[in-house]
Amino acid sequence: MMKTPFGAFFYGTMLLMLKKRNNKIKFIVATFILISTGFSVSTKAEEITKPHLKIQDEVINHRTGLNLDYFTGLVRDTVKSVEQEQATVQKQVHETEKAAVPPSPPVKTREEKLIETANRYQGVPYVYGGTTPDGFDCSGFTSYVYREALGQEIGRTTWAQMSAGQQVSVEEAKVGDVLVFFGGNHVGIYLGNGQFIHAPQPGDVVSVSPLSTMPADFALHL
Repeated sequence: MMKTPFGAFFYGTMLLMLKKRNNKIKFIVATFILISTGFSVSTKAEEITKPHLKIQDEVINHRTGLNLDYFTGLVRDTVKSVEQEQATVQKQVHETEKAAVPPSPPVKTREEKLIETANRYQGVPYVYGGTTPDGFDCSGFTSYVYREALGQEIGRTTWAQMSAGQQVSVEEAKVGDVLVFFGGNHVGIYLGNGQFIHAPQPGDVVSVSPLSTMPADFALHL
């Protein structure tokens, strides 16, 4: 604590210099520091000159007239600025994490899976009794496609598949339905737009054919 005339003069002079420079913030802060640390002017009147008394008046006047609204506003603005900065950082982090995660592949429909799988085996030779990509017969091909594409067992033979499915007219056939030909002696998979894919006959390969060249008896929803 500064209780000597010299101390009072030193701190008072500092305050007046700050004030003359019109630096209001520095003046208020300096005054606040002096007050909070218990600064007081010596009570020995005979040791204090008139200039010193003038300095004391300045300190006391500012002590009672401190602009608390200013400090409150300063704190409020600072908090608001920090919150805005935090929100910006969090948004950037979220966008960075989102960009780092690869997008999920689109989910394929049942029909898309069947068509994609069936078309994959175009060119595989017809083999009587064949049930693998080394060679297919007609029902071996349809059963293999359903198993690989959907994990669904529809039966090994045309007759088993006819028993497992719901019979509908060819006009009601949907993409992926099994088409039945020649009274149950041949099957294929409907691709839509009047086309189907099948393992035709010995000496041939899995291929796409138009229904106009081989009319179907009915279709099977499986």
